[in-house]
Amino acid sequence: MGLFDFAESAFGSVCGVISGTVSVAEKTVSGVAEAAGDAVFSAGNAVCDVAEMAGKAVCDAADIAGGAVSSAGKAVSGTAEFIGDTVCAAGNAACDAAEKGINIVCDTIDAIDKPVSQVADFADNATQYVPEIMKFVNPALGPLMAPVESFIDNVVRDPVTPVFGSVLYVDLAFGSAEHSGIYVGGGEKCIVELTNEGGQCIINLVSPSEFVNGGTGFSIYVSSHHGYAVGKKRAARRALSMVGCNLGTYNIALNNCHMFTNYCLRKKGCDDDSRGFSAFLNMEMTLTSIKNRARKVMDADEWRVWHYRD
Repeated sequence: MGLFDFAESAFGSVCGVISGTVSVAEKTVSGVAEAAGDAVFSAGNAVCDVAEMAGKAVCDAADIAGGAVSSAGKAVSGTAEFIGDTVCAAGNAACDAAEKGINIVCDTIDAIDKPVSQVADFADNATQYVPEIMKFVNPALGPLMAPVESFIDNVVRDPVTPVFGSVLYVDLAFGSAEHSGIYVGGGEKCIVELTNEGGQCIINLVSPSEFVNGGTGFSIYVSSHHGYAVGKKRAARRALSMVGCNLGTYNIALNNCHMFTNYCLRKKGCDDDSRGFSAFLNMEMTLTSIKNRARKVMDADEWRVWHYRD
């Protein structure tokens, strides 16, 4: 064998050894890589399994915690609602108790106030009627009782201010007679009266001082009810419509101021009364008849003093 052939044979042997070694190494690396890949894949699956298990555990824990929180919230809400209902019930009970207490107090005040008011009204009326009773028992006491009556009416009892249509009167002849008229307001001259002028019944508009002039009293009495002046607008309008009229010959018993005042208080005027003006005047010539009619048409159950100023 020549050298060349030996060399070629050696080279082939080396190449074979190298090729075998490389093939073995390649297989070894491939096996290692495959084994490593399998290990990594197994590890990934294990991690996923662990993560999935951990996620489920977290979700389960969250569900449990959420349920617990919801139950706790419901319990708190129920407790709050119960407390609220209890507070409302207690508040309603307190309001009811307070209302009942107030009603009891009011009823008690009313029970006390009514007798007191009745006594006060009785005393007030008593002061009004004592002079009248004394004069009725003995007419001769009239002039003597006039100052007493005036003192009671001006000092003891509250005064009033007349309203449109109030009936007014003033004492004459030391309380044994009276002069009457109708209050119409409107200024200084605010009273319509019937006066005797030269034997004729003339209807005039006068001031309070002129109304009192000629009498022996100085107090003007006003138709009143429960301490307040009362009037009838119809009476005032009728009185004003007759200012300046002449109603014929004056007669203290048959044609006087009280007849005129009574006429103003009537529901019908003389024009629509078939009996005529003079037919009914003769029945209404006293202050008593005026007071009776005033009671009917305007509830005037008392007569109080007017502290007038011209």
